[in-house]
Amino acid sequence: MTPAEERVRMNRDEIESEYLSELSFQQRGKSQGGELKVGWNQALDKMYMHNPQLLQADFKVEDAVNQQKRVWTNLIPLITVGVSDSFELENIEDAFKDVNLRVYSYLPLGEVVKLPKQMYTKKLLYMASQLSAEQTMRQEVIALYRLFQKQELLKLEYRALQLEGELTKSVAGLEDADALKLRESYLEAYEGWKDRYEEWRVAVGDFYMNDYSKVEFMVRSLPDISYKQSELDFSDSGRWGMLQLNLLALEKISEDAQILDTYIRYFPRPDFNVSAPPLYSDSGSAAFDPAEIRIGPSLNWSLDTRGVVTEQLNRIKREKPLSDWRKDKRRRDEIRKLLEGKKALREVEEELEKTQLVVKGYRKAVMSGLVADPQRAIRTMRTLREKEVRLMAKQIEIYTAFWLIDEERWTKTTQRWQKARLIRAKARKEERKREEAANKAKKKR
Repeated sequence: MTPAEERVRMNRDEIESEYLSELSFQQRGKSQGGELKVGWNQALDKMYMHNPQLLQADFKVEDAVNQQKRVWTNLIPLITVGVSDSFELENIEDAFKDVNLRVYSYLPLGEVVKLPKQMYTKKLLYMASQLSAEQTMRQEVIALYRLFQKQELLKLEYRALQLEGELTKSVAGLEDADALKLRESYLEAYEGWKDRYEEWRVAVGDFYMNDYSKVEFMVRSLPDISYKQSELDFSDSGRWGMLQLNLLALEKISEDAQILDTYIRYFPRPDFNVSAPPLYSDSGSAAFDPAEIRIGPSLNWSLDTRGVVTEQLNRIKREKPLSDWRKDKRRRDEIRKLLEGKKALREVEEELEKTQLVVKGYRKAVMSGLVADPQRAIRTMRTLREKEVRLMAKQIEIYTAFWLIDEERWTKTTQRWQKARLIRAKARKEERKREEAANKAKKKR
C-alpha cells in the first residue's frame, strides 16, 4: 500500500494543478467551459443531458424501475458457499488439511406472501417518480425560458444605457460639476448592469453544470408563451393542473395506505420457513435429496397487548384534521394565486402598453431637442426604461406560472423528453466509462 503521506501529496499535486489551470483561465478572461451559443431546441437537448435537477429526477425514476424489478429478483433462490476448518494450536501443522466445504440454497418463499402488496406499492412509487420527474422537467424548461428572456431584458437595458451615454456626451450648457455628476450616474448604472449580466452568465453555467466565459442565446426559435384573458378558464381541469392533480391523488393514496397498513397489524401475519440440507458437502456421504426439504408454514399473531398499534392509529386519526386543513389551505392559496395572476396580467399588460408608448414618444422628443433640461431628460428616460423592463419581467413571470400547469402546451415537450430518456441514460453510461478510462490512464502515468 502507498503510505498515507504519499497518497495525500499525490492528490494534493493533482488538485493544485487543476487550481492553477483554472486560475490561468480566469486571469485571461476565459473559462474551462469555453463559449456557449445555442438556440432554443439545442438548449433543450443540452438541458436534458446536463441539468443537475433533471439528472436527479432521472435517477429517481431509474431507482423506482429497479425497485419494481427487485420485487421479482427477491424470489430468486440465494446460494451461499461456506468453508470451515478446525485445528488445535499444538497441531498447527494440520491447519487447512481437513477443510469442510458446503453449498446452501435459500428459497425466499416468504416473499411470495408479500408479492401482491409489494407489486402494488412499487407501481405507485414508479408512477409518483414519473409525475415528479415531469414536474421537475417543466420547472427546468421554464427556468431555461426565463434565462432566454433575461438575456433580452439585459439587452434592452444595455441599449437604454447606450442612449443615456450618448445623451450624456452630447449635453451642452452645463457646468462642469453637473456634467461630472451625470457622467458618474451613468457609470454607476453601467456597473450595475455589468453585475446583473455576470449573475446571469453564472446562472446559465450552473444550469448546465459548467462555466462559460461567454453565453449567447439565439431567440429566433424561442416559443411564444403568452396568454389572452379568454384562455384563462381554470374550471377546465382537463387543461389546467392535471399533472398537479395526479400528484395529489397519489398523495391521498399514500395517506390511505398508511392507515390501512396500520389496521393490518391487528391481524395474523402468514409466513413460510424452508430448511434443507446443503446442496453439496464434501464431508457427507449422501447426495442432496429434495425429499429432505422441510417447509414450515406459519401464522404469527402479535396481539396489541401494549397498545402500540392503537396508539399509532389514534395518532394518525388525531392528525388527520390538521392534515386536511393544510391541504385545503394549499388548494385555496393555489386557486387564489391563479385568479390574482389573471387579474395582475391584465393590469401589467395595460401598464406596459402605456409605458412603451410614453418611452417611444419621450425618446423622440429628446432626440428632437424638445426637452430643454438634459439632466431631467436623462433621469426620465432611465426611470421609464427601468419601469418597462420591470413590467416585462413581471409579464414573463405570470405567463410562465400559467405555462407550468397548462397541459395543452406540454404534450410535445413531454414526449420529446421521454423519448430522450434512454438516450440520456446510455450517453451518461458511456461518459462514465470514458471518465474511468481517463482516470486509469492518469494513474498509470
